[in-house]
Amino acid sequence: MKRTIWRPGVLGVIFGLLAGITSVTGFLFIVPGTDSDNAVGFYMILLLLAAALGGPLAGAIASTLLITLSSFSGSPDQQAIMSDPVVFWTNMLVVGTLVALVGLAYRLIFERTKMPVRLLLWAGIVIVMYIINSPANLVLQYYLYGEVGVLPAILGAYRVYVPQAIFDIVFTSLVFIALPSSYTRPLWYEPAKVLEQTDKVLDGMTRPKR
Repeated sequence: MKRTIWRPGVLGVIFGLLAGITSVTGFLFIVPGTDSDNAVGFYMILLLLAAALGGPLAGAIASTLLITLSSFSGSPDQQAIMSDPVVFWTNMLVVGTLVALVGLAYRLIFERTKMPVRLLLWAGIVIVMYIINSPANLVLQYYLYGEVGVLPAILGAYRVYVPQAIFDIVFTSLVFIALPSSYTRPLWYEPAKVLEQTDKVLDGMTRPKR
């Protein structure tokens, strides 16, 4: 099996399980001066890192595991919300798609920019993901439920998302700063130079000797 398939698969499973564990165990931090709804956790950080390092496949696997574990192994309140078919499948679709797109976007900025510009663009990617996630998810849910008044729900979700987005950007950026560039390279594709070198090696191995 190609490295560009099995490595993202392994990363997706590892980060997805870790994200699910942090979610179902309630490993959260309440934002000072806010109510209990404004809590931040590591689960989205793990999804973002899975997508950045493992690409769309790893991001989709990690988000699937997170949502599944939250639906069947979380707290009673969490299970009551996430086990609802509409909530479950809309989150599976929207979050999975957005995290996969994050993986594609990270590859583009990794190939074309260097630090610290890469961090600024990465922050922009995370912000855009959060901006899209709430309307896409809630509009779809309200449509399937046949309910109205989705705008207040979207605005309320943004209030909760702001501290989480800041936490995600800061923590993932620290990871990218701490690790050498070779360890933050997307593992789900081979650059053209690497492919060219591989072709030369294979050509030398298969060429008949004179």
